[in-house]
Amino acid sequence: MSSPSQTSVAEVPKQPIIFKFPGLKVDTRLKVFGQEFHVHSAILRLYSAFFRTFLDSPDKIPAPASALFRYEYVSVVDADGTWGLEVELKCGDQKEVSHTLSDSEKSLQTVSDQRTTKTGTTDHTSTKRSLSRPQQVLDLLAFERLLLAIYRKRFRVTSVGELARVVELANFYCALPAVAQSLDGVLLDSPETVEKIPQHSIATLEIAYKLRHSILFREALIHVVATWVEGSRSLDHNLELASAVTASYNRLQIQSLKVMYNILRTTRESASLAETFKRAIRSLDYDAPNGTAQFFRTIYAEWPDRFLITDAKSSLEDLLSNKLILAKLVPNTKPFQAGAGAYEKKFLCASIEDHELPWDREAVDW
Repeated sequence: MSSPSQTSVAEVPKQPIIFKFPGLKVDTRLKVFGQEFHVHSAILRLYSAFFRTFLDSPDKIPAPASALFRYEYVSVVDADGTWGLEVELKCGDQKEVSHTLSDSEKSLQTVSDQRTTKTGTTDHTSTKRSLSRPQQVLDLLAFERLLLAIYRKRFRVTSVGELARVVELANFYCALPAVAQSLDGVLLDSPETVEKIPQHSIATLEIAYKLRHSILFREALIHVVATWVEGSRSLDHNLELASAVTASYNRLQIQSLKVMYNILRTTRESASLAETFKRAIRSLDYDAPNGTAQFFRTIYAEWPDRFLITDAKSSLEDLLSNKLILAKLVPNTKPFQAGAGAYEKKFLCASIEDHELPWDREAVDW
């Protein structure tokens, strides 16, 4: 059942990727850039609000009883270069039957209709534009990973960008909770991606926000706050994230000021600490966004023995604590700490309380 709209990654036909589930028979074929996926409509309905709404929408011609698949979808590229799945057999304009949909179905119908608006047609037999081969390969891989998440199967990613693309597709097909449920396993199986979080902290924070994954959110938040500059507009496009980061950043500033006060108070009783303080001051990098964690690390390393058990020492330890979780799980990782090595100018103690997380923690579908 070939048509011009079925863009392919390679000329040579590929073997279908068949998903199995106990007690269910494969009844759905999805063709994405020439690659067939044989899946179960029951599973798609369960974990994707998109398929739950549109698999049996009134605009489709029912498959004959003798058909091998009850549902068949094919990838279609729009004029703007975006793509999505469309049913191969339709009867009439989708807009003519939209009045039969419920309010929630109409909301999802809007997503589908956007493709019509962009191309000016719902005819999937005419592709307005094709994707480059590398982009097809990346998107095909992302779509397969989305299906793996829907089927509760583990997969790995090699970069933050790869994970972001899976999340984009999950958002389009209204299956974000399915990817969120699989994320723990993904992160454990993808140490190379975890290692790249510091360089892509804002992108990772946005991924965690969309998936409502508190562990990844806190991990990314630590890195974002560590390099945050007061007045930054990096998150102006998302006020909820900007608010969460700003609150955590302000809390860190208050914490560091309290520690500084405790240190100054202790120098009155310790000449050696006073000398250490002066030396640390001379090496202070005033251009660092949060002062410099190295300043506090220097003082901590030479803290007088007779002041080991004090509130000042305890508050200093808290400021220099390492609250990263995922980074510590990466195999063969060298020990690291705030104020030393790659983190000599960064604190790793930024935090956020559960009630401060910028999403509804009781929601099960979003």
